[in-house]
Order: sequence, then structure tokens, then C-alpha cells
Amino acid sequence: MMNLSASQTEKTLPASLQLRAAAELERRRRARAEEEGGKRPPVFRGANLEVQSYRGPEWILSGPSETGKTWATLWLLDSLLRETPKAQAILARKLQVSITGSVLVTYKRIQELRSQLGEKPAEAYGGEKPEWYDYDNGAKLWVGGLDKPNKMLSSERDFIYVNQAEELKVEDWEILGTRATGRGAVTKTPMLFGDCNPGVEDHWILKREALKLFYSRHEDNPSLFDDEGNLTEQGERTMSKLNALTGVRKPRLRDGLWVGAEGIFFEEWDDDLHTCDPFEIPEDWPMWGSLDHGFAHNTAFGAFAQYERDIYLVAEHVKNGWLVPQHCMAIRRQLDRAQVDHYRIKRVLAGHDVFQKRGDSSGKTIAQQYKEAKTPASGEEIGFSLVHAQLDRVAGARELLELLGNKELGIKARLHIFKTCPRTIAAMKRMVHDPSDPEDVLKVNADQNGDGGDDEYDMLRYGVMTKRRVLTAY
Repeated sequence: MMNLSASQTEKTLPASLQLRAAAELERRRRARAEEEGGKRPPVFRGANLEVQSYRGPEWILSGPSETGKTWATLWLLDSLLRETPKAQAILARKLQVSITGSVLVTYKRIQELRSQLGEKPAEAYGGEKPEWYDYDNGAKLWVGGLDKPNKMLSSERDFIYVNQAEELKVEDWEILGTRATGRGAVTKTPMLFGDCNPGVEDHWILKREALKLFYSRHEDNPSLFDDEGNLTEQGERTMSKLNALTGVRKPRLRDGLWVGAEGIFFEEWDDDLHTCDPFEIPEDWPMWGSLDHGFAHNTAFGAFAQYERDIYLVAEHVKNGWLVPQHCMAIRRQLDRAQVDHYRIKRVLAGHDVFQKRGDSSGKTIAQQYKEAKTPASGEEIGFSLVHAQLDRVAGARELLELLGNKELGIKARLHIFKTCPRTIAAMKRMVHDPSDPEDVLKVNADQNGDGGDDEYDMLRYGVMTKRRVLTAY
């Protein structure tokens, strides 16, 4: 029978067989350990096993609590350093203070197991809070938080591992990526990887195209489920604790779902009830727009239509860092895609700051700039007139709650958002109560990439608060 090493399986087997080969190698290692009467190496299953042989440049192992994902990713990190002489690696978390009592405890347990398996453990330097670990083959593992990087990010690294990557901002992750490009590395497969618990439904981890996401399950953890898929005694204790979780913690930490934040405001939100496929808006339906203007934070525009008492959001535009004419051009394009003639948007409700702030060299207010906007190339007039929106935050939140209806009480939903407006849909799911005023939505700013924040919500709030006439169906 041909003997294959883990590295040989990647070179000789197609991708569809690599996982099966890795499982066979794992079975043989366990059998040898049992025959020799020594300590058994760890057992990996599912995604936890798959990542042991994966060598893509950027990936994260996601999953609910207690799936063994941190053990699996740390074991891989330790294995890579043992297999790669003189390699330089990083073990990181968002905050330095979080490392010692969490992920570093697991790493030390791995070193203890290595010792029991007859391998020399890595040697710590830096006292009770080590700055790095040295391996016998000259490899080095730097340890630290992104808030205090010190020497950790001073040069190119072969492997970078991030514990609880959901705590990072996308810019943190991208900066780490600049230290694992392969330049000056000793490995042929530099990697930026990590593990994470699920977060909000529009987290950057879910949207990053360059990142491969693996999903770990409770069944992947041998301490919770045996080889036949039955709960162990420890599994029963663990799952009973997870089943007792409440609020957003249960879907995230028990079920592994990426869902909205604690204290969600619009609890009646239901994608099946409140979103719909796009359709052409009849000519006799009244239409209007709303705008929450920004520069550092997002400018959010929405186009609305009404039939009888039902409100439809049919188009959205959300972008930061753009000038007024650029927004107007993008809004025209979104209206075209929604098959809406821009002449139908006769009024656009906006926050009062646009009538006060003077944002160009000629002293024109932002509202004047929108009215007089022209395309830079042709000079075509593409502007529209802004009118004062109703700004009462509590009244706006209450209006949205009424429009959402109540499924349990049989109150029909009267707000419908086209599925072509994903930013507004995501915003409704993440809005939470303001701790200082439970009747209001907490004010949240987007990050520097324009992600998160409440700009889309403010736009929607302005839009539904306009006075509307009720149409009669014929």
C-alpha cells in the first residue's frame, strides 16, 4: 500500500479526494498511537478536518460555540510551524488583553499534548505573558493583540492566525494580509487564516470575496458526539447549556447563524413578509424619494411607491465619499434599473442639515447643489429638489413598526422592500434599541468603508413619514 504524507496528498490527489485521504491519514495516526500505547493525537471531523490540509491564502473557520474550531486552527498553526523550518508566524487577537486567558490557554494545551506524543513543545519567551514561542527547527510564533502589535507586524510572516476574527474590522484583516504575501517567506503557501463566531448578518467576513469560509458544526467535536453521531455525556451537558441561551446568543452560539444584534428593534421583521421581487410600478401609483446625505458617512437615497396603504421601496443608492453630482448620476442609474422615469420623483425628503450646510466654494447649500447638479461631461441637468423631511425619530420608528404589522395578531404587513435594495434590508435587521430611550433606535455610524451604520434606516424613516394620499383600487 502506498504511503502518503499530508503534503503529498495535495500534490498527487485531486481536490475531491484530498479530504478522504486526510481522513485516512488521521485514522492511521490514531491506530499507530493506540498500538504503541501512547497518547492519541487529536481527532478532527468535518470542516475541522478539512482545514488541516487546506492551503488557500485567506480563510476562516466559522461556527457556533464548542465545535472545536479554535483547537483545530491552532493545531494546524502548530503543525505548520513544526513542518516549516525558520518560519515566522503570528497568533493574534483584536485586543492584547484577551489573549492570555483564552486562546493562549488552548495553545498551551496543544504543547502539552505534543510533549505527551513525544514531540518537543515550543518554548515561551516573555514570562507569564509570552511575546513569542521558539521551535526547535528555528520557527518562531509571535503573540499579540492588534491594539499593541509591537514587533509582531514588523516584517513579512509565513502564517498569520487570528482568533475570534469577527472582532476585527475589515481594515485590520487587510493590514494583516499585507504581512502574508509570500515576499521573503520560507513557505510556498503563505496563509492568513482564523476562526470566528457568527456575528451580524452583514458582517464583512460574509461579504469578502477573497476569503474562503468553512463551517464547523457541533458534530465535528469528538468530545460532544461519538463516531456514530450520538451525544456523549459531555455533549449532553454542553448542548443543554447552549439550548438554554436566550436572545441573539442562541442563534449565533447554538445554531451558528449570522443574525442581528442584541436588543433588536424591529422584531417583527421577516424577509418573507417584508421583501419582494421587483416589478414595474404602475403609472398611477404615486412616487417620491428620500435622502440622508453624508460624505464621510454614507449618502443613502431611496425611491418609494404607494398602492392604497402599502408602501414600497423600489430602489436604493448608498455610497460614501462621493460628490453631489456623482450621487445624482448613480441615483438616475438606479431609477433606470427599476424602470422608473426620474420625472416621477417630484419630491425628495431630506434631513434639515442639507438646507443649512454650505458645501462648495460658491457658498451653495447642499440642497442647492442637488437641485443644480449636472453631469461633468455633458452638462446635462440631473438634479432634483429636496424638501424638509419629518425628523421625529420616535415617531418615525413607530411608523415603521406599524407598517411591519404583526404576524401573530394577524395584522397585515404594509411595508415592502424590493430585493434589489439589500443595504436597506440589512439595516432593518441590525437596528437596536437606544438604551437611553427604548422607543428610539440607537444612532450608529458606519465604519470608514461605509459598512454598518443607520444611514439606510434614516432614509427609510424619512420616506415613510411623508404625507400620503390613499388610492382607490378600480
